[in-house]
Amino acid sequence: MKTKFLLFGTGWRAHFYLRIAKALPDLFEIAMVYTKRPERVSYIESLGFNATCSLSKALSSTFDAAIVASGKEGFVSLMLALSREGVETLSETSFLGFSYEEQEELIDLPGYTLEQYQYVPLYRAIINSLDLIGEVDEMSLSALHNHHAAALARRILTIFDESPVSIDGADFDSSIVKTGSRSGMVLTGEKESYKRKVRMLSFSNGKFFINDFSSNQYHSYLIPNRIEIRGERGVIDERGVSYVSDVGYPIHEDYQIFRDIDTLNQSLSLSHITLGSKVVYKNEFYGVNLNDDEIAISTMLKLYQDGKLDYTIRDGIIDARLGALL
Repeated sequence: MKTKFLLFGTGWRAHFYLRIAKALPDLFEIAMVYTKRPERVSYIESLGFNATCSLSKALSSTFDAAIVASGKEGFVSLMLALSREGVETLSETSFLGFSYEEQEELIDLPGYTLEQYQYVPLYRAIINSLDLIGEVDEMSLSALHNHHAAALARRILTIFDESPVSIDGADFDSSIVKTGSRSGMVLTGEKESYKRKVRMLSFSNGKFFINDFSSNQYHSYLIPNRIEIRGERGVIDERGVSYVSDVGYPIHEDYQIFRDIDTLNQSLSLSHITLGSKVVYKNEFYGVNLNDDEIAISTMLKLYQDGKLDYTIRDGIIDARLGALL
């Protein structure tokens, strides 16, 4: 079965869906790309996709659902218009930058949020290991910003609609050698200024979330991504799990990530992740050259295809509201 999508947007986030459609043509198809910028039509067509600046033409194409990755401008009116047309909508665009009133206009719309980080392979392996450490009461994260961090915390700490009862934190200005950007590695040796934000949120159910994010973290080869989850029987981090066995012995097991390597030493699609002798994550798209973000997004699209996607527009707005506190 193939699912056909109408894609709104041509920016960096929208290109994830174009690459996935190319990589998994038997599963997903981008039937049409809608853009408000006429100069981008020919570029999208040069990639092998249909494109238009006409909303009526886009909506008259044959598709099963719409993916909205077009950014903030005109987003609220577009989402409301698609809902009136009866179009099932999957939002890639974040709800973070909108006012409370705008969020309220959208919160009860039918549809889904493509918040992929709980499906990134390592984070999914961690989620699949949570039973080893019992009831979780604390999570520290230094890897994701705002709504992405909030979404992962809500999933792991099971804080679904709760607001924090207290917030502590601090901001720091600093600088470090610049090693990366969105377009790749930087080797000039120049310094870059950045802001580090640390927040500690406590909830009425006794759970705590500590978020530590640097503004350049996504594009620095020097600042590590870390996660730590503490439960009543052990601790999980990005390296593995330390826990107490059923007979009371402390055990530590490491995550092992298995990837194929091609002849040019370029990393190909992840195969699986083990914890000790147990497979805790298996890539259902193994053999297709997808990076970890693309695997996560493809997983959500496949869940939608199978009628199992349950991350709603409301979830995305709750992520944004909690994420705004970070």
